[in-house]
Amino acid sequence: MLANTKKYVVIAVAIAIVIGVVGSGLSYINQVEQQAQNNQDLGQTLTVKVPPVLGSETASVTIIEMGDYQCEMCKRWNDNTRPKIIENFIDTGKANLVFIDLPILGPDSHTAAEATYCADDQGKYWDYHLTLYDYQDHMNSGWANAERLKAFAFGLGLSMNEFEECLDSGKYKQHVKLNLQKAKSGGANSTPTFIIVNAAGDQKQIRGAQPYSIFEPVSYTHLTLPTNREV
Repeated sequence: MLANTKKYVVIAVAIAIVIGVVGSGLSYINQVEQQAQNNQDLGQTLTVKVPPVLGSETASVTIIEMGDYQCEMCKRWNDNTRPKIIENFIDTGKANLVFIDLPILGPDSHTAAEATYCADDQGKYWDYHLTLYDYQDHMNSGWANAERLKAFAFGLGLSMNEFEECLDSGKYKQHVKLNLQKAKSGGANSTPTFIIVNAAGDQKQIRGAQPYSIFEPVSYTHLTLPTNREV
C-alpha cells in the first residue's frame, strides 16, 4: 500500500494541495489506487508512481514544480533559478523538491514525461529530468521523440532492454494522463507553476520562471513570499 510510509504521506499531502483534492492528503493516492483497480477490472494496467523527492523527506517545506519538458520557461527556471534553490534549500535540508508532470505542449511532452518514470525504475529519475532540459529544442521538433529519449537513456548508462520495454509498452502512459487530468481539474493551466507548502499545510503559489529572489524569502516554518509577478 503506497500510503504506508511517511514519504508517501508527506508527498500525497503536497500533491493533494496542488491539484485541489478535498479531504485528507491521502485522497490523491487513494484516487490513483482506485483508478488502478478500475483499470484492472477492465483488464487494463495502470502503473502507479509517487513522484520522487529531491532532498530530505523530513524537510519542513516542500517546493512543488509543475512543468512540461518542452516548456521554454521551465528550462529557463531549471537553468537559472533551480541551482540556487538546490544549494540553499535542498542541500541544507530546509526544503525538498517534487516535480509534477503538466504536459500541455504536445505529444512529445507526454512521451518525455513517461520516459522519466522509466528512468526512475532504474534509479535515474533526476538525472534524466535534467538531461531533458539540457537537450530541450524547439517544441515538437522531434528532439523528444522515442528514439531521442532512448538515446538519452543510453547516455546515462541505463539498461536499454529495460528502458525500451518500459517506454515502448506505454507503462506509464495512463499515469501521466492521470497527473495531467488531476492538475488541470485543480486549476493548473500554465508552466511552470510552483506551490510551496510548509509543515502546517500553508501554501503559496508562484507562476512563471521567477528568479531566485522570489523564492528566497520563504521561511522554513512560515510562508512569507512577496506578491507573485509574471515574467
